[in-house]
Amino acid sequence: MSVRRLRAGARAALAGFALSMLIAPRLASGQERGAPALDQLLRGITVTGRVLMIAAHPDDEDTNLLATLARGHQVHAAYLSLTRGDGGQNLIGNELGEALGAIRTEELLAARRVDGAQQYFARAYDFGFSKNAEETFEQWDREALLGDVVRVIRSFKPHVVVSVWSGTRADGHGHHEAAGLLAQEGFDVAGDTLRFPVASHGTPWTPAKLYYGTRTRPAPLMLAAGAYDPVLGRSPAEIAAESRSMHRSQGFGAVQRRGAVNVGLRRLKTRVNDSTPAESERTLFDGVDTAFARLARLAGGRASALAGIPARMDSLRRVVDLREPGRIAPGLARVVSTLEYLRTAVPQCPLVPAPAATTTCDAELIELDAALERSLQRARAALAQAAGVLVEATARQELVAFGDAVQMVVTVYNRGRDTVELRSIAASGFPPQRFPRPVPIAPGRDTVLAAPVTGLVDLRPWWVGTRQGTAMFRDQESAGDGLARVTMGPATASVPAVSVAEDVRRVTDVRVGVMVAGTETIVDAGPVVYRFADPVLGEQNRPLGGVPPITIALDRTLEYVRAGVPLDRRLRVTVRSHTERPRMLRFRTLIPPGVRGEGLPDSLLLEPGATSELYITLKGQLAAGRHEFGVGVESEGTIFVEGFATIEYPHIRPQRMYRQSAAYLQAVPVNIPRGLRVAYVRGVSDASAPVLSQLEIPLTTLEADQLPLLDLTQYSTVVIGPRAYETSAELRAANPRLFEWVRGGGTLVVQYGQFEMAQPGMMPHPVEFSRPAARVTREDAPVRVLDAQSKLLRWPNRITDADWSDWVQERALYMPSTIDERYRTPLAMQDPEEPEQSGAILDLPMGRGRYVYTSLALFRQLPSGVPGGARLFVNLLSAGLPEGGAR
Repeated sequence: MSVRRLRAGARAALAGFALSMLIAPRLASGQERGAPALDQLLRGITVTGRVLMIAAHPDDEDTNLLATLARGHQVHAAYLSLTRGDGGQNLIGNELGEALGAIRTEELLAARRVDGAQQYFARAYDFGFSKNAEETFEQWDREALLGDVVRVIRSFKPHVVVSVWSGTRADGHGHHEAAGLLAQEGFDVAGDTLRFPVASHGTPWTPAKLYYGTRTRPAPLMLAAGAYDPVLGRSPAEIAAESRSMHRSQGFGAVQRRGAVNVGLRRLKTRVNDSTPAESERTLFDGVDTAFARLARLAGGRASALAGIPARMDSLRRVVDLREPGRIAPGLARVVSTLEYLRTAVPQCPLVPAPAATTTCDAELIELDAALERSLQRARAALAQAAGVLVEATARQELVAFGDAVQMVVTVYNRGRDTVELRSIAASGFPPQRFPRPVPIAPGRDTVLAAPVTGLVDLRPWWVGTRQGTAMFRDQESAGDGLARVTMGPATASVPAVSVAEDVRRVTDVRVGVMVAGTETIVDAGPVVYRFADPVLGEQNRPLGGVPPITIALDRTLEYVRAGVPLDRRLRVTVRSHTERPRMLRFRTLIPPGVRGEGLPDSLLLEPGATSELYITLKGQLAAGRHEFGVGVESEGTIFVEGFATIEYPHIRPQRMYRQSAAYLQAVPVNIPRGLRVAYVRGVSDASAPVLSQLEIPLTTLEADQLPLLDLTQYSTVVIGPRAYETSAELRAANPRLFEWVRGGGTLVVQYGQFEMAQPGMMPHPVEFSRPAARVTREDAPVRVLDAQSKLLRWPNRITDADWSDWVQERALYMPSTIDERYRTPLAMQDPEEPEQSGAILDLPMGRGRYVYTSLALFRQLPSGVPGGARLFVNLLSAGLPEGGAR
């Protein structure tokens, strides 16, 4: 590793180094800087309790409990979500599926940075709403998913497990019920090495207690989440509301509650205090010895070194002046020195022992190892905070082509009252490089080091694109998850990917050794970031990562075309260079029979960092079906066939979603009425409007606030996207005008809403919804035609059984259960062993026009290329037009 010192000391130039991946246990990122951070760390150095919460989805977690444990009591807390929320909906954009899973993953990580807990994920794919655990386990491999729960328990080593869900029908969602069952089973079998071997699932760990979280409902054990912390300036409940508000894609912004807020817990199982009634417990850890003093007993001959730490920390906490924290640095330095000695003296227990390992870790040694590691992390961070040492690692750009180099700059600031000395630097797995001579950094000064960085891996969501079947991601070891190797213990080894907390995965990682008050300690700079100022959002820090030298992308991965109709479609091809030198590109295409491509050059010279937008025109004719089309570029013997789209929202880190530079051409036999002209008001998770343009339907997209201003008579049909009434007050206000326009001869097609649709004035005649709302979750559920003469099923496209084939995720959702008799209901459908539902389509003549309401999940079918969904949607749009004249 080569480091060049730019100022404030000796200048040395050494050879460049390549960064590989090192993930070591570290503090949860919820800690702040300054006095609040130091106070939290000082209080936490001797806290050794660990609690793991388990549930099904992002947003299931009880943030009040997590914040109370992590920020209120400094307990090491973590949340395991079985899924990444891929099957939900998106209130802030149009991303669905794996892209939505990437957003919700980052939202959970943002939430954990606020409430101070850690974040784990299992491999279950959120396939959408499920009505019971039996249905859920038809999609999820129960034994494999239980194995994931065991892996996380063995990695995190909780004393207490908290299940958010009860594992019964009362949980209201099959995923919830399944999560409750798996949490209880995981608690039971985490120590079973016959069923879950060490080599594949890690060294066994047996939690002491299992609780069911009742949130704020009365329970035998109530924790005070509203207790005010004068240093933080708020209570855990207020922190929890900020954490909860990170779930923006689900619209979970929360008011920060002040005053008394309690969290309820009900004990389900215990291995330590069965004779104590649950009603008599006062804390989660009743019966569990989590006192720091017990570590002295576990340490054996090193007991004396450990025994003095609690008294030292009590003394430091009493005398600390948060405005002059440097005064306690010498005392903290002695604590760090003691823990450093013990950390090297006590055998370390890797999650997956090496085959030739000579040390066997029993439960006591595992406990001592885990507690020492956590205490040392906190003590190191506290010493750096007290001494005013801050380390930052930056680069001049965010993305670097694989094989290219970028300059990394590491700045060590001394913002304290005493001189500190820079002793060493380490980057991502390389042993610390010691400087020939210590580099002093005076108070108020800084030292800057520089080095070229190469060999970066990319930052794509590592789990994406690896699904086995439909509802489980592929099992992986960390060495193959796109992030290289993970260090867990004294030696680098491959471990199950799910065993690694998501918040500690880093593509780059920088640590420096600093001498503070006579003790050398490690200060974590975190990942190398690209730092810049956004004109609106201010300072932004984005992790440095690698990208292919050349990327190529199409705008969409699916294009609808009309089967048997002459095709003349212009598609954009975007080619980007991420490398530092010019590249000559030669284009390659994959075009289906019956179609030719025009417009692409044979070759292109692309300058460094340049972007070129090219266009290919497809002409010809396609038979009904799905056809493959793709464009690639060849350069210097390598063919590049992928690009990425960046998902950017201000509350999360940007995510790059890679995809092949290819698209399916979905040729649909569809008739389009000549007079059909559509105005479309987008809804939630709504990517349906482009489908209409691709089917050659004249289309105008509108904002809801335009409705009162426009002459709507220029349109035959106005479409309201899913859940648009829920999110738009302007749309609700415009509803009377829309109804008046319908009576004058227009067609209004409203896609599903939730319970707000039962409010007066939302629909022409009242409907009611059961709670929970009726839905048909089986995508292959049988559909029965109640009115074969319904125009919606006859014209301009005759809907047959084939049109209900290949649907995705679900048929219909939030179906009205009580329907005014003036609505016509042409369809009925049902899930197995449930009543038939007739609320999928409501058809109502209004004056000279037509009102159509549908709870069918068309917002999922259309972007997924389901031909029957497109044909039926055209029929709904055409409901008010006279029959005949289709093209």
